[in-house]
Amino acid sequence: MLKRLKGKLNDAVKKTNKKIALVLSAAVVTVTCCGFVYATPNEVTIVDSDSTPVQIKTTDTNVGKILSKQGIILNEGDRVNYALTDNVDDKAVIRIKRAISVDIYHMGKTRSYVTAENNVGKILQENGISVTEECTVVPAVDESVSDGDIITVIARDAHDVTVQEEFDYAVIENENSDLAPGERVVIQSGQKGVKEYTYQIRYQDGVEVDRVLVDEVVLSEPVDEIVEHGPESVWELGVIPASRPTNYSRMETFTATAYDASPADNGKWAGKTSTGMPLVYGVVAVDPKVIPYGTKMYIESADGQYIYGYAIAGDCGGAIKGKKVDLFFESRSTCYQFGRRAVNIYFLD
Repeated sequence: MLKRLKGKLNDAVKKTNKKIALVLSAAVVTVTCCGFVYATPNEVTIVDSDSTPVQIKTTDTNVGKILSKQGIILNEGDRVNYALTDNVDDKAVIRIKRAISVDIYHMGKTRSYVTAENNVGKILQENGISVTEECTVVPAVDESVSDGDIITVIARDAHDVTVQEEFDYAVIENENSDLAPGERVVIQSGQKGVKEYTYQIRYQDGVEVDRVLVDEVVLSEPVDEIVEHGPESVWELGVIPASRPTNYSRMETFTATAYDASPADNGKWAGKTSTGMPLVYGVVAVDPKVIPYGTKMYIESADGQYIYGYAIAGDCGGAIKGKKVDLFFESRSTCYQFGRRAVNIYFLD
């Protein structure tokens, strides 16, 4: 009997504990559920560039999480008025300014830039491009651009540059009868003068486009060179003087060949000239349209290694046209030795 009574009492205690556990569990569930039921969501407005603003209700406060849950993806250069790690409160406005791609032509080169700005002046400033009043900007700095547009900056600049340059001295020739013919003595060495030039140089995109001389100053005058020379030798056909004459009117370079009096060179005209002049050393066949007959000359090779001497235009030839001459030599072997070469002709008339 006693055992039966104890068993009933234990059963009653167990039932009571079970009811208490169920009550406590229900209480916990009720408290937890009430916590979610009574959490108030925030009202957040998202303004994505020029799109219509969107208002959402969310219990999230982190900016990055809010945008992610809305499926909003940020690209390179996009700008948000909050950091993605920031938390926002109720009535917050998240503004997204989408980046655009623009080309900027500057200093002769075109480069592409990604920017969240659309004002020309701000885009240039953002990329370290300064403009002055002399620059031309298209579109103007106070205008706006769209994705894919090009901004052209024509940079202009001007400044003065000063340079120094030498200029030649004069050579004064004086005859001195105490000197031998052809002898020359420098009495005073010449010295070049120096001038200072100031130029105003204009540049466009870093390239010089104009240069104007605005000032010129002589810093030092040149010093004349004074030369004394012996009496000029008298022109004489076929003579090779001690030095090149100084009393010539002009000098020109011709192509010279050589010929002799043999029939091999002259055919039926062997030993004769077209002017009737005796065929001797110093007689030169010319194109009379270029060098008139009777012209007195001094001839030497252009490299100064061969001197023919005093000569006269006294013959012509079928192949001698324009700036060509044929120099007479007395032997065939000398003609071969001379060959063809450039000569400087000093005209003495």
